[in-house]
Amino acid sequence: MHRSITRTYLKHYANARRGAAGLMPLTGAQRRFHHTRSADPQERVRILPVFLEFPPGLLDTGRLERAARSVLRRHPALRGAADTVDGVPLLRIGPVPEGPLVRETADPDPDAAAWAALDGRSAAQGPFRVVLARDDRRDLLAIGFDHLVCDGESTGLVLEELMSAYRSGEEAPESAVAAELPRYREAVERQLEREHEASGPEALAHWTARVRDAGPGRWGREPGERGGQATAWQRVALPGPVADRPFPALLAACHTALSRTPGTAPVAYTWGSPDGAGVVGCFINTVLANPQGDGVREAWWEDLEFVDTPFDEVVRAARAGGAPWTGHLDLVLTLVDLTRRPEPVLDGVPGRFRYPPGHRMEDPVIVTAVHGGTELSLRIDHDPLIVPGADATAIADALGASFTEAGRVAD
Repeated sequence: MHRSITRTYLKHYANARRGAAGLMPLTGAQRRFHHTRSADPQERVRILPVFLEFPPGLLDTGRLERAARSVLRRHPALRGAADTVDGVPLLRIGPVPEGPLVRETADPDPDAAAWAALDGRSAAQGPFRVVLARDDRRDLLAIGFDHLVCDGESTGLVLEELMSAYRSGEEAPESAVAAELPRYREAVERQLEREHEASGPEALAHWTARVRDAGPGRWGREPGERGGQATAWQRVALPGPVADRPFPALLAACHTALSRTPGTAPVAYTWGSPDGAGVVGCFINTVLANPQGDGVREAWWEDLEFVDTPFDEVVRAARAGGAPWTGHLDLVLTLVDLTRRPEPVLDGVPGRFRYPPGHRMEDPVIVTAVHGGTELSLRIDHDPLIVPGADATAIADALGASFTEAGRVAD
């Protein structure tokens, strides 16, 4: 059996766990988040947000509190806290907190108030945050997840359950609560087994070839150093063949945009595992796009065979092979597919998803693409303290130009 980072971690985890039911192993992505947090002097949480806008005065704080408690009771990951036992990182599952889960605030700028409330909480206050920010024009429901315990697929599951519990007023039954802990452990163990199997010689040879001429990375800062944020929006219409599956075209556009700046690192994106389907948790992997010879769309199909190879294994293979790239990321791509996430309805009133800027920058450039069916809304966030404005503008322009000029939509 080949040696892997995953297998080594599991041996150490088994010794540290000592059979305790509430101690869970961490997937590769979770260990990366834990490492990044540990290197931050402030141990700040990487927030995965969901924002929903409703008419003013619609939402009831008491109903929202009961619904949030029902969700927390059911899903152990949302009660998890990253911990270290005998030097081994793991997830410690705790009880539902006794204090209020929903924070209500009235502010003339609900977007800023919601972001401040989500980002201002420490890791010790739990990985699940609900903020109701009101003004005379709207109710803004902001839900923040510690990304270490929740991925994008899971946010959809939680939102659906939260809205259902809000409408019905019913809590999760004890039978469902009792069944979820072993379900979660089983899903994590399956994910780790996939990561181990995807760390073999063939997969490492594939990724070593992918990164052999990758740039070392252009922008970076020390862990914990305060960054800035600047945001640009644009919309692009999707040609017919691309409208149903925009991701490969979007990935190619990001690669083209980034490759125009010499020395930049590969584009990265997250890819979910089927092992976590229906279970709330963090079942993603960070995957690189750096084709050799072929275009991104052609290379992407080959990469899909190896998307479970943990990011840390790819970094280790790159360093062992003497590649210039050593693990730094300059641009991270996220796709939000609204065609698979209907807007929720409360008391007969539909909500509206929002994507307000204001989150703390974790990477130099973040491209968020919101897929609405026939068009993409592209948000390009960058840290102006480390990424020159001219480079950020060039990336935004290249992204737009990668789609047909006839499809550009003026804002």
